[in-house]
Amino acid sequence: MSEYILLLHKKQKFLVKKGSIVHTHAGEVDTKNVTIGKKLIVGGEEFLVVEPTIIDLLEKCRRTAQIVMPKDACQIIAITGIGMGWRCVDAGSGSGFLAIFLAHVVGKEGRVYTYEKRKDFYEKVKENVEMCGVADIVEVKNDDVGNCSEYNVDLMTLDMKGAEAIIKNIKEHIKPGGWLAVYSPHIEQQIKVRQEMEKEGFSWIKTIETIQREWKSLGGYTHPKPKGIMHTGFMTFGRKFI
Repeated sequence: MSEYILLLHKKQKFLVKKGSIVHTHAGEVDTKNVTIGKKLIVGGEEFLVVEPTIIDLLEKCRRTAQIVMPKDACQIIAITGIGMGWRCVDAGSGSGFLAIFLAHVVGKEGRVYTYEKRKDFYEKVKENVEMCGVADIVEVKNDDVGNCSEYNVDLMTLDMKGAEAIIKNIKEHIKPGGWLAVYSPHIEQQIKVRQEMEKEGFSWIKTIETIQREWKSLGGYTHPKPKGIMHTGFMTFGRKFI
């Protein structure tokens, strides 16, 4: 479990290590003796002490590369049905966000192996994995996924240049009925990915894009906010059939 706690205010939140002193707009808060689920009054302001969610923790993680956003990562659950106990391979790790997200879903009975070639990215992924409390689920490898040593995995996710070129080789690592999910910001790569998936006998292939827009209501008038989390990337899914 993470050693962090979350101080919730109506307008702000503070993710800190338990036992530390946090400086807020209302004043200092000593978290040595706080209790999860209890409220604190600081400078006349009310705070609630809670366990952080995986999303709270990910927001605190440092980024070294573009990440797979939660709005896209959650589609992996919706489409593949990933659950407790699944074994997953993820490449490249980037900042580790997707690997951490998957670890939260598969739980302690599952396993996530994440591959990252760049040494600096690899080191940062290890730090993020530790901070999020999933080091016993995620194994971070400073290697090319072409050297993957895991077989019979339930899911493989690829977020890397040239993903289409390795589909033939990585197919043997996925169990029959298992899933391949490829993320890319560019549709040209996804076209190549689909062609390779079809050539290699994957079935139930689909390419999606998720666009998220928040709405607001003021004075009885409701409308979308002018900005949202629009295009971040495309995801192509396929299921190993032969």
